[in-house]
Amino acid sequence: MSTVDTELSVSEARFRLGLDADAPLSELQGAFQRALKTARGTGEHVSAEQYREILHAYRVLRNAAPVQAGDDRRFEVWPSQIELTPAEAIAGGMKVGRLPTGRPFETKIPPSLRDGDLVWVWGWLLQVKIDHGEALAVRGDDIWITARKHPSQLKPGARIAVETPLGPVSFRLSKEAVEAGLARAPGLGLPPSRGHAQGDLYVRLVSDRRVGGPAELIKRLTPRRAA
Repeated sequence: MSTVDTELSVSEARFRLGLDADAPLSELQGAFQRALKTARGTGEHVSAEQYREILHAYRVLRNAAPVQAGDDRRFEVWPSQIELTPAEAIAGGMKVGRLPTGRPFETKIPPSLRDGDLVWVWGWLLQVKIDHGEALAVRGDDIWITARKHPSQLKPGARIAVETPLGPVSFRLSKEAVEAGLARAPGLGLPPSRGHAQGDLYVRLVSDRRVGGPAELIKRLTPRRAA
């Protein structure tokens, strides 16, 4: 029977994470990560059963710790997180940050990450937390972008182009998209990975007369004749 299915005492939880009886709970996060690293061994992943047992032991000790002022228990889902911008989560690449211990790191993160994904960073298993901006956001498997276009470009049948971290995308607007102010491009979101499905691209359509229309674009692209 798994320890997750049974009550776990504080002493048993400490033993599971390798914490001495007199070790301060400030060492809990480090003990949690060391237990995961040991369970991982030379493999790429920790087994689902070991993962549940280690996380259960962590939560038992976390809940047993005295509540401090301002303690919102924000690590209940996962003890250690890595914060990414939407662009970093979508495209991946080099990431500079600090481990929960305060130690700085520089590592390469994979592309197409979702909220809640787990990534190894210098021996620490961190949970991805994606910031959401107005212009660009990641929601589940989908990419959301706000596109500001001149009113003359927001007509049924018009083709618009938007820039995404995965490259430029162009598509024609339907009458429904123009009326709703929201266009959906199926299959142009995050690609399938790590058990996730193929996502879609959603584009919020914002009418803005300050943005140049087609006539201004043609004018800019037309070579000037010499006087």
